[in-house]
Amino acid sequence: MRNKRLTGGAARRACLIAVAAGLLPAAIMPAGSASAAPRPATAKAADPIGSAFGLAVIGPVAISPVPAVASSSTAPVSKSLLREGSTGLLTASALDVKAAADQAHSHIARLRVPEAALAAEAISATCTGATGTARLAGAAIAGTALDASPAPNSSIPVRLPGGLGTVAVTLNKQERLPDGRLRVTALAVDLPLAGKTEAIRVASATCGKPAAAAGSAVEAPAPVPVKSNLPVTG
Repeated sequence: MRNKRLTGGAARRACLIAVAAGLLPAAIMPAGSASAAPRPATAKAADPIGSAFGLAVIGPVAISPVPAVASSSTAPVSKSLLREGSTGLLTASALDVKAAADQAHSHIARLRVPEAALAAEAISATCTGATGTARLAGAAIAGTALDASPAPNSSIPVRLPGGLGTVAVTLNKQERLPDGRLRVTALAVDLPLAGKTEAIRVASATCGKPAAAAGSAVEAPAPVPVKSNLPVTG
């Protein structure tokens, strides 16, 4: 497998898309990228922004978010990719994404990641307003079937073939980005391949109204039980 290098304008465009999708903080964009950022003429800093991508891989064998769209307009913007198989790490077909100001959707078909024995006939993520959902069809990893309608942040430990060890597969991964928007990723898994980590993200949709904030993206916290009927003292 070869690591595909991006140069010049292609590298800047890839970083801009990753920032819109929430994969990279704006602070580490290459110099000169800000002036090239696509901004609708009527968009304001606090306008809702929707974005989506079909899949992305962060690691030695990287795949920039493809296909990817971002929009602050009420009219949806869409993009499609017939097939992704540029690196040999994974393949997918019929990748379709669309986004508008307050909603986003991503769908891919026939995902295959041979080294992890991961396969799915269809995977999708949807973000609308402040809510998100994920759907999987015919999905399994290393012989373990994956839930078709997983709850948010469902984590499944899976022992991979070939002595790769055990990894956690996260379904319907939901995160609140630093700017306040919600990002929904249908499937997320970090694979230990050849001593390196390949972070695979499949079907991601982001939406919501940005708010001034700082920090890194965090997952929505799990509910914490509150004790009741405590003894009264005094």
